[in-house]
Amino acid sequence: MAEKNRVLVTGGTGLIGSALINCFAAAGWEVIAQGRQKKAIPNCTYIEKDLSEAESGTSLLNQIGKVDLLINNAADQSVAPAENISSAEIENLFKVNVFAPAELMIAAKKSGAKLVINISSIESKSPRPGHEFYGATKSALESLTRSLAFSLAPMRINAIRLGLVGDETLAKRWPEGVQSWNEAVPAKRFASPEEVANFALLLTDSRYEFATGAIFDFDGGKSTSPGW
Repeated sequence: MAEKNRVLVTGGTGLIGSALINCFAAAGWEVIAQGRQKKAIPNCTYIEKDLSEAESGTSLLNQIGKVDLLINNAADQSVAPAENISSAEIENLFKVNVFAPAELMIAAKKSGAKLVINISSIESKSPRPGHEFYGATKSALESLTRSLAFSLAPMRINAIRLGLVGDETLAKRWPEGVQSWNEAVPAKRFASPEEVANFALLLTDSRYEFATGAIFDFDGGKSTSPGW
């Protein structure tokens, strides 16, 4: 029996991470997932690892061994007014959102990985108030997506720049934000985590092998809108 392709999904305990795990497992992949919490997650081998720790990305990949695909989904999405955020909080944002993904990409190349998919955000270009430094980390991740696609070739590296993603409870928890979003984007709705996972799976298809160093907007048309 042929070996299954192996994928590492970071941030496996959140909405998008859970959808990625289920989607790739259903497609026949061997899924390994990372998270900070002690948790049993079906359809994958789960590893508890804090990506804010020094060299955590390198040690995680060394622990796993070979992967065919890396999905850098984990993120610190801390929100704080720009004038109040501490240096320690900024440093932690960059550790989780930039340093660990960079370490993982380099280690993935050494393990023989063929593809990396980085999960980015529209806030890389236009962050909301309180999200300025989160947005800066996503800008850095997109920059690394492009530059490392060249430096680490032939391993391919792409990113998905996400708009608003949520489940059926989002409109109840954040009605003003959802209303503002729906009025601003052509799609008139937010995405489900399953749609994100299906798009990531689509990018693994051999028919898309010419794509590398690319940032794919998956935002309901937000890139065409002046604001929300």
